[in-house]
This record gives sequence, C-alpha cells and structure tokens, in this order.
Amino acid sequence: MKFICDSMLGRLAKYLRILGLNAIYFRPSKKGAERVFEEPYIFFTRRKKSPYSNSVYIRSDHVQDQLKEVKSIIRPYIDPSLIMTRCLKCNRELEKIEKEKVEPFVPEYVFHTQEEFRICPQCKKVYWSGSHVENMSKWIKELLEI
Repeated sequence: MKFICDSMLGRLAKYLRILGLNAIYFRPSKKGAERVFEEPYIFFTRRKKSPYSNSVYIRSDHVQDQLKEVKSIIRPYIDPSLIMTRCLKCNRELEKIEKEKVEPFVPEYVFHTQEEFRICPQCKKVYWSGSHVENMSKWIKELLEI
C-alpha cells in the first residue's frame, strides 16, 4: 500500500518512512504529480475536503498526534523487518554498502564505531544505527504497543 501525505504533512511522511512504509510527500504543483494516484493508496490530508478518493482528514498539527490518528490505518501494513529501511528524504529503499566505501561520507567517530551502513541509491544519503535508533525504537514500540 502506498501512503500519500499532502504538502502540509511532510513530517508525517518522514515518520511513515521510518516505519518502513511507502510514503509519498505530495506537492500538487509538481509536474506529473497525478501519477502518484495510479496505484492503490491512502491519502492523508489536512484539508477537510479532498478531491481524491481514499482520503483521510488529519486534524492535528503535531506529528505525534497525527501518528495516533492514523495508527489504526497504518498498523496492518507495518512489517517489523522493514522498519528503518527507507530513505527519510526521498522514500527509496536503502541498500547495504561496504563500510570502506562510506568512510569519506560519515564522521570519523561513526566510521570507527559502526560496522553496518546503508545508502539511498537515489540521493546517496548514508544511514547507520546510532543512538537515534534507540530513541526511534522506543516511540515505535509505544506506537505499536509492542
């Protein structure tokens, strides 16, 4: 399932990506933007009236509350093995990369303390499991009530 977040829900899209979900940050002004609606989708919007089917109106301005609003919708689509496997910037699935190849792109301390790295094949952003992953894991467990 694809989740589409309107232009007022960029942070929600990022958090859905952390959960391993295919989350598009939708800006209607982009050329060819209507193609995002060709596959099955659920559209999250801050607009009370939406021209798109499968729309869900999000009431809150705060991402943690937004996640609570969509929890029952997204929960069946969350695969724990896919959590933190998408690029937060461009939504692509991350790929494993050899440690030696990331040395010029990560802080020296990170290079020497981490063994596994992933990279986005599109934007080339490098990811690793730092202390931020522990913090994310905590809110994921709370959200999913694990």
